[in-house]
Amino acid sequence: MFIFAVMETSNAVIKTSVGGMIRDRLAELNISQTELAVRVGEHVQTLSAILCGKREMTIPLSVRLDEELGFEPGTLAVAQTRYLVDKELSNKRMESKDEKRMMIMEKIKENGGFWSYSGIPEHMDDDSVIEASLVHLDLEDLPLLYDIWSKAHIKKVWKERLVSQGKRMNILNYILAVKLFAINNPDKYITRYARSY
Repeated sequence: MFIFAVMETSNAVIKTSVGGMIRDRLAELNISQTELAVRVGEHVQTLSAILCGKREMTIPLSVRLDEELGFEPGTLAVAQTRYLVDKELSNKRMESKDEKRMMIMEKIKENGGFWSYSGIPEHMDDDSVIEASLVHLDLEDLPLLYDIWSKAHIKKVWKERLVSQGKRMNILNYILAVKLFAINNPDKYITRYARSY
């Protein structure tokens, strides 16, 4: 009965992730992230990365979080595992490039891209899809592009279509340079390529 209740809880959480589950409980208990980190003996940055879905919890940390947040023991670990299994199964279902491309275009539409179309554009060249992705997708969704296009091609489109726009796109270009392309000196890099266009 206990495992079923945990699984039922974790299935309800899948859409919001473990981070969302923890954030909801923090709001209910009126506790800050920093305070929770101190209570469970964890670095604030580590907890923040877990809440954002950029890092997985260790089992010992999930036990401490369950205890501190009033969850049944094992709730967060099972929810995280369920989320990872569902994510893996979802990835396996997207077998073809066209399915992945369509999923990316749907995410762009959900995030405010293609606003002038009544639906998702049927005929759009790859470079335009990459550009729209770089502008409209969340950082955690951008690695989906690598399933279809090479990093070199994505970077080429970024430089030609976004870096070339200069100051108008500086903040976005800086974030992409650091987070997506791992460029060491982004200011210098962006300035150099912006001048060449």
